[in-house]
Amino acid sequence: MKARITALVIVLPLFLAACAATPSQYDIRTDAAWASVQVGTATRDSILARFGKPDEVTYLSLRDLTVWSYRYRQSDIWYSMMHVHFDRNGVVREMLSGPDPEREERRFWR
Repeated sequence: MKARITALVIVLPLFLAACAATPSQYDIRTDAAWASVQVGTATRDSILARFGKPDEVTYLSLRDLTVWSYRYRQSDIWYSMMHVHFDRNGVVREMLSGPDPEREERRFWR
């Protein structure tokens, strides 16, 4: 029993420190970070390395573009999504920001 408590006392602070040191998606995905992405030059690999896995992936068949969507806080205020459009070769062709549908207030009949 004493060994378990000792192990818990040693392991728990290490676990909590690791959790605290891990940045959230809102720390990494900022307006400045998105502004630094160069359309026509950036690739899937560079976006993946910088922003992590996308929150959603879609395909626009009429334009033949794959879209990776990332949640972030626009201007540190609004919950938004950045949509990064890739061509067949994995090069960023367009970036669009819009409201995050999961956080958007639903208003009907107003």
